[in-house]
Amino acid sequence: MSAPRPVAGPAVVVLGARGSIPVSGPDFNRYGGWTSCFAIVDGPTVLATVDAGTGLLAMSTHGYAPAAALSVFLTHYHWDHIQGVSMMTEFWDGDCRLTFYGPGDAAAALGGSIRPPWFPVSVDQAPHPVAYRDVDEPVSIGPVRVSSFPVNHPQGAVGYRIDGANRSVAIVTDHESTQATDAVVIDAVRGCDTLIHDAQYLPEEAKTHVGWGHSTWEAAVGMAREVGASDLVLTSHDPRRVDDGVDALVVEAARQLPATVAAAPGLRIGL
Repeated sequence: MSAPRPVAGPAVVVLGARGSIPVSGPDFNRYGGWTSCFAIVDGPTVLATVDAGTGLLAMSTHGYAPAAALSVFLTHYHWDHIQGVSMMTEFWDGDCRLTFYGPGDAAAALGGSIRPPWFPVSVDQAPHPVAYRDVDEPVSIGPVRVSSFPVNHPQGAVGYRIDGANRSVAIVTDHESTQATDAVVIDAVRGCDTLIHDAQYLPEEAKTHVGWGHSTWEAAVGMAREVGASDLVLTSHDPRRVDDGVDALVVEAARQLPATVAAAPGLRIGL
């Protein structure tokens, strides 16, 4: 079976939306087991990604191919957000040059994890030199503008706002909601059309996971309402949450914000 034909124009496409670790099996078919990765595309070409979890390896599955120079905007450096780099064929074959944007020292974080003895080769052995940039200032990538903002997650993390000519999308993959930290995020994403937001825990689960750096569907709905987003996409699905469990979570959220869906591989959001 051939891959679907991508729609023309810029968009954000979900490649992976699972949190913590990849999963597989018949109970995870609809929302997938690939970990965090969101492609910024223009037609069939991936110009950039937000995160580089195992979803990075699913581009061709959805009919996309990376640009010869691919920008990768990392929210942080936990395993589920970077593991796709180690197995990205185009990178190691020399067909794709990577520029990483991220908080803190991206070079040290990636260089310290993708190397022996945890992986057979190190990042600096790639055919092309890897470039690293900070995310202090907005970056223009093709027809879109990408800007970062801090979120509440252990060891620090950022979210990203992607502004296109017609619409804007904010991506908040890993964020524990508190009054103080929410205020910073709200200021950064106010007025976005689509909010992609962490909803790893049910409200009752969050009570026993304080300090773990994740949110609930209730927090996601509250954020979407506060910033005026017309659409809400729930992401960072708990690795134990089967498809029916994600569906139930969406039903609850949609009672308060009808235009709510769960992130699933292949979901396209126009810019």
